[in-house]
Amino acid sequence: MPVEERETSQDIDRIAAEWVARMDRAPLSASEARELKQWLAGDRRRRGAFTRARAVWMRSESARALGPQYDPEDFRPAVVVTSPGPHAGRRRRRLVEWGGAMAASLVLVVMLMATLQMPTAYATAKGEMRTVPLGDGATVTLNTDTRIKVYGEEGRRRIRVLRGEVLIEGAGAAVPTLVEIDGSRLEATAATFVVRKLEGRPAQVLVQEGSVVLAGATQSSKTPLTPNTGLSLPQGKGDEWNPTPLSSGQMGRELAWREGKIALQGETLAEAAAVYARYSDTPIVIADPDLARMQVTGLFAVNNPLGFSRAVAEVFDAQVRQEDGRIIVARAH
Repeated sequence: MPVEERETSQDIDRIAAEWVARMDRAPLSASEARELKQWLAGDRRRRGAFTRARAVWMRSESARALGPQYDPEDFRPAVVVTSPGPHAGRRRRRLVEWGGAMAASLVLVVMLMATLQMPTAYATAKGEMRTVPLGDGATVTLNTDTRIKVYGEEGRRRIRVLRGEVLIEGAGAAVPTLVEIDGSRLEATAATFVVRKLEGRPAQVLVQEGSVVLAGATQSSKTPLTPNTGLSLPQGKGDEWNPTPLSSGQMGRELAWREGKIALQGETLAEAAAVYARYSDTPIVIADPDLARMQVTGLFAVNNPLGFSRAVAEVFDAQVRQEDGRIIVARAH
């Protein structure tokens, strides 16, 4: 009967560090949590390795929070010399063994951190907007209900858009910038552009100025996007990449949210209600199907769905009522 090979301490330290890195990236799913629990229960050495890896990780996070001027030597405790007791040799051996394990965990965690390029996450809640300076004159502005991660890598910056909408300004002017969204990569040079990832819709890129290139699998499959150009990113391998020109008026409407506005140009009331749902937890319900198909044009405040509803009700001879946390727009009877 074959004998199962026992894990080495190095293997256990490596796996423990990988678990800690995975937990830092995102909360564990239920299946992952069960897998971790089973792994910890499989060998008593594993829990100690996991605890050490978490301690090292927390220390590295604290050091980063203290800023680039932080020097751990400034905080090293003073050495107190005492006469050795009868058990000093045994304690010293244990300390050396623990210190060696801690050092091994530190090496593994540092290697994983270098591999993962620990990101900084930024997010906005529904109805919130936020501008984040990136340190070299470039900025990223997050629209409502948006989440991104920014990776500072050697010689370049990488931004991963997880959901929502961002306006990236001055990207690539000083530091090459790579934006990742839905498996696609955008390479920016001195560019100002919008990236959207909204639920139920293909991801979009809108370039206001500068150069943005949609990178394909090969060098020859790159698609350049010029100023005042938009593109819905391909969702399948057979989809074509067809940039479309945008007028200055269209681009202005697309960016109206920066000023806290919603710019509508011929959208139906149903479509306008869906736009407001991105910014507010108070839904607008267009009760009549014919009314929902009516088109509306105008500039409206993103934080005032009731004001918008009253304005369109006046135009279309409708009534507005508030009921169960909803705004209902219906035909007047």
